[in-house]
Amino acid sequence: LRDGLRWTTFDRPGYGESDRQPGLTMTEVAAMGEVLVNRLGLDAFHVLGFSGGGPYALACAYAMPERVRSVHLAGSPGPAELPEIWSVLRRQDHAFFTLVRRAPWLFRALLRLRMGGVRQKPEHFVAQLAAKMSAGDQSLLAAPDVLAKLCDDLREALRQGTAGMADDFAVLNRPWPFRLEDIRVPVHIWQGAQDQVTSPQIGSAIAAHLPAAQFHLLESGSHTLLLTHATEIRTEIQDVSMFKSRC
Repeated sequence: LRDGLRWTTFDRPGYGESDRQPGLTMTEVAAMGEVLVNRLGLDAFHVLGFSGGGPYALACAYAMPERVRSVHLAGSPGPAELPEIWSVLRRQDHAFFTLVRRAPWLFRALLRLRMGGVRQKPEHFVAQLAAKMSAGDQSLLAAPDVLAKLCDDLREALRQGTAGMADDFAVLNRPWPFRLEDIRVPVHIWQGAQDQVTSPQIGSAIAAHLPAAQFHLLESGSHTLLLTHATEIRTEIQDVSMFKSRC
């Protein structure tokens, strides 16, 4: 419990100690979240999804509209089927989507080659990742405390190898099993203007298709905004939570 908020999370299938379950859809993963909140005895809750967790947060809102009070996305990708999203993806992203969908066996093999040694030397992977990000991200990821935590997270995420990550990418890169227009839950979209991983235009496009969206463009934010702008995001969740509890 922190600042009046109770934070709960779980590893998606194939990450950490969660068993692999190949072939799941986004909404089936959301159903696992429903099992968790049932076990916790929560009638209503708010959902936060960062980066690749964003689509799953939206899936929770779609699957449990009566229970999800609000959704908060930070640097989230959107459905590539939307022309305005596909048009701003980088060439390497286009190749990535094509490979995952048309040659999944090759994608899995390449992922093993790329990520196979990350558990042994995660700091090398972080350095390679940071080199493709903004200057602000590079500075943050080089900070000893942040780097140590991120390396621990990578080791834990990949404790079963790369198969679970490949499964996850397959889920995220298939056509989504719901339309953004069908999500009636209030959604707050947090987007860094300096984000070089998820383009600000993607966040804007997601907001345009959601019936009840608020788009927060953070001029100094980048893909690490969940760390650099944690106070703003947490405050908004608190405010929404307090308002909803009075309604």
